[in-house]
Amino acid sequence: MLRSGDAEILSFLEQIQLARNLAVGLRCYRLRTMCLNLARWLKLDQEQIRQLIFLSYCHGLGKIGIPDSILLKPSSLNEQEWAKIREYPEVSELICNQLPVLREFAPLVRSHQERLNGTGYPDGLQGNEIPYIVQVFQLVNIADAIISKRLHRTSNTSASDRPYWMQAVEEITKEMEVGARDADLCEKFFRFLELYYRGGG
Repeated sequence: MLRSGDAEILSFLEQIQLARNLAVGLRCYRLRTMCLNLARWLKLDQEQIRQLIFLSYCHGLGKIGIPDSILLKPSSLNEQEWAKIREYPEVSELICNQLPVLREFAPLVRSHQERLNGTGYPDGLQGNEIPYIVQVFQLVNIADAIISKRLHRTSNTSASDRPYWMQAVEEITKEMEVGARDADLCEKFFRFLELYYRGGG
């Protein structure tokens, strides 16, 4: 799965992001954990698993240059701020390309915010132009963002009997219905989420 030297590289990437922002660093670890479990459940090969692990740590490297006033802003972003956010996949790609050990992951990192219907960024890729392994990572990335936000809501938010991971299913379903996500892969992912979070909710 991992090659010689990979563990040291991943540890370095983790420490960089922990130093920049504790929440971001911890999120990389959560993404890696879910990716590993999903990869095994989907019976992905060893190289695909390795790609998922590195995507977990490399996809957000470009956020290092985004000011906290934008990255951590609790309210809605304006158009200028969104434009800054949309730059980060390209910056992440640039960082990966500067390091020979990460260069192979640069195209995957660049495309992780694309959508099958061409509405993503930075290149408006469509369909199979987006690598399958990136599509797998995208679902984990979306689900973790939604679930972690739900779990950390303030105490004055009304409680719900609905499992917390169901909100991720609902949001991904909306994207699937407009052609942004692959329906077959999404259905597999929904089943995985149910198993992964069984006992929670």
